[in-house]
Amino acid sequence: MPKDDYDTMVRKMIKGSEVVVEVLDARFPSLSRSGRYERMVMRNPTKKLLIVLNKVDLVPDHIVKKWRRILSSEGFKVIPTSARERLSTSVLRNAILSAVKDDLFYIIACFIGLPNTGKSSLINILKGRSSAPVAPIPGFTKALQALRITTRLKIYDTPGVISKRLSMADQILLGIAKPEKLSDPVKGAWSLVQSIDKINPNAIKKTYEIEYESPPEFLEKFAEIRHKRKKGGVLDIETAARVFLTEYNNKAKIPVWEDPDEYLRLKQEKKSEE
Repeated sequence: MPKDDYDTMVRKMIKGSEVVVEVLDARFPSLSRSGRYERMVMRNPTKKLLIVLNKVDLVPDHIVKKWRRILSSEGFKVIPTSARERLSTSVLRNAILSAVKDDLFYIIACFIGLPNTGKSSLINILKGRSSAPVAPIPGFTKALQALRITTRLKIYDTPGVISKRLSMADQILLGIAKPEKLSDPVKGAWSLVQSIDKINPNAIKKTYEIEYESPPEFLEKFAEIRHKRKKGGVLDIETAARVFLTEYNNKAKIPVWEDPDEYLRLKQEKKSEE
């Protein structure tokens, strides 16, 4: 389905819902936000927007608390969760049910967010059994899923829509880009190393115990350690790149997250330029 059709579907579901739950990657809250959908909900006083910081098990508590304060100060109700650890999912359910007036018995909520933020996993937990298709492949939700959670609550699991403002480097950092779909996985792996080194210079070195001076050097050493070679003994850099990208997407071993203080600094800088 074309991206424009996905966008149309998401907008339709927002219009038909009383509560909109935007699921963000707690490691990269500002990168995974969708301002256009947020504005669409906030313009309508009959709708409620909840922001979920999912994957908080991958981020230190003090960082999560800072992001929660920042987003709360912007007027949002924020719920930190971890689908993997089943953390605060009951809090999320109660927040959805209490977001609307008591006289509204039947509630329709839709979950929106980028691919790979954990929307379907959270819905599965709320449902109590596996009802929305979930896989460790970014963007697995291919069509709209309508699920009855309780007698009062129905949830739409919308497909993840990738914003046009997201660069390929950001998509790779967010784990959205599928390694097997990249035209040049080697450059993709270099981009990821460069992005992570900029945020946390020692994260990759400590995780993989590899010393390097540049992304190409890292990938060569990674290929050697993982015994990725072609016939004749030449290092298979392309296969190594795909392995590295896949591990990053699926295992989340590398400790990396957005700096909330830097977000505030850039926000203030932009405000003063206006």
